[in-house]
Amino acid sequence: MGFVHNIDPVMFTIAGFRVYWYGFAYTFGFAFMLWWLWRKRETLGWSPAQVVNLSIIFVVLILAGGRVFEVIVYEWAWYRDHLNQIPQLWVGGMATHGLLAGSALAALLASLWTRTPILKLLDILSVAAAFIFGVGRIGNFIEGGVIGTVTSMPWGVKLPDVEGFRHPVSLYDGAKNLALVPLLMLIPRRWPAGQGVATSVFLIGYGGLRFLVDQFRDYESSLGGLGPGQWFNIGMAVFGAVMLAICLWRPVYEQTDQPDGTTPVSLLSAIVLLLLILFPLSIPTSWTTDYLAIKRGTATEAATP
Repeated sequence: MGFVHNIDPVMFTIAGFRVYWYGFAYTFGFAFMLWWLWRKRETLGWSPAQVVNLSIIFVVLILAGGRVFEVIVYEWAWYRDHLNQIPQLWVGGMATHGLLAGSALAALLASLWTRTPILKLLDILSVAAAFIFGVGRIGNFIEGGVIGTVTSMPWGVKLPDVEGFRHPVSLYDGAKNLALVPLLMLIPRRWPAGQGVATSVFLIGYGGLRFLVDQFRDYESSLGGLGPGQWFNIGMAVFGAVMLAICLWRPVYEQTDQPDGTTPVSLLSAIVLLLLILFPLSIPTSWTTDYLAIKRGTATEAATP
């Protein structure tokens, strides 16, 4: 007998505002990222102000990347008729590969701004990325947006309005992401941040292992016979393997020119960052709410644009 999923996606309601478990996973992940960058600021040579200001850029671009990717790759059939909903994150709709793309762009901008070597920054950020995607998948399980294939295993999950017991694929993926965290924290003991080894291992572990995990996922759409995400998983794993070979072969160059590390945090920047970290609490699901209802046959009619 499997587990019947009847978890309320709403964490709690305060003054009429609903706080969602799915969104809380992002808030928790972003808070961890801020803490991790703050802890590593001396290694990066960043001032407290740079940590806060660059965290603002990371949060904005990560959310924007996740949204744009979801709209274009997964749900364009819906959004081409509901263009007004594209900026409405509070109706749901985020894609993990887009989060990665947004974080990569943010890392590039941060590297250029602070003159921090990009591989050094990516190696440090890989820990935060694995953690965010780990807790994010737990959020996926609670909101029931990621559907696994039918299974007879005793740990199968019966999701609301979905036929049969399904593999809890979001928990599989979350477990492997969280398992990467201690590994990525240990790697710098042998290969210091800046050599690119941690980044390579993250790409291989995230993309390669997710390709295997997603064999148990019932993708809501397909691209060339595979779930759209599977092509990106393959690409990440291959790129990571090539990158690892190059990083292990090439010598490591130390960066000695570091920016000033004493600039204090402005109150305005701190408030903006706090609001941005709290904003995801309003996001209910990884798929657009109305679109997911229609896919599952639980909506009486499509929402009007």
